Amino acid sequence: MLRLKHILSTLLMVIVLLAAACSKSVEGESKKWAANQTTVTTLAAQYPGFKDAIEARKQRAQKLFDEAANLDGEQKIEKLSSANTTLMQGFVGDLNRIDSKLKKLRESRVEAASQAGDKSSRLGAKVAAQDAQKTVERVEKLLKTGAKDEASADAILKKANSDIKTAQAAVDKVMAVDKKKQDQKAADKKAATDTKAKEKADADAKTAPWTCEYCKGSNPHTENKCTSCGAPRPKAAK
Repeated sequence: MLRLKHILSTLLMVIVLLAAACSKSVEGESKKWAANQTTVTTLAAQYPGFKDAIEARKQRAQKLFDEAANLDGEQKIEKLSSANTTLMQGFVGDLNRIDSKLKKLRESRVEAASQAGDKSSRLGAKVAAQDAQKTVERVEKLLKTGAKDEASADAILKKANSDIKTAQAAVDKVMAVDKKKQDQKAADKKAATDTKAKEKADADAKTAPWTCEYCKGSNPHTENKCTSCGAPRPKAAK
């Protein structure tokens, strides 16, 4: 009973600590704002074509952040949280993640082309890799062109993400099919090896010496009587 109470007490403490860690605070939202400001500044430099759209987003978010200065308690926290959400949502968040998605697509297309097994898999990998490369080039062109306003930026990033997702799915499918083939090939090879091993074991068993159950003497497989004591060969050994 005491052990159960201790476990429940510990569990309650963990829940309280997790809730405290997950709860928002003025300090936490302020730090997040500073980090998001750095991220947005970096994105504007990395994708100059979106500079105007990013600046418009910054101004909207900044207005909310400034309004938080006149608030206290939960209202202040929520206003700061709203400022952070406004700053990073939509195309800004997509811009922040798109580089890693493009990197994954590039790596996947190379992996698919280099690891494909049979002829059909190599052909499928080649087609998927070519389509993936065209997608990368198309998305990079969109990112370079950019957009002047937030609505256009949202539309462009939505299109870019959709193209990347489609290309990535095609490459992943080719790799999955090829892996299934290679796994089956390995399984067939193992089954063949196991069959040969069993056949050899069976053949060896037919020519193996047998042991006399009376004197324990060893006898050649051709003998039906023990060469030591003359006892008949056990039926199980024949």
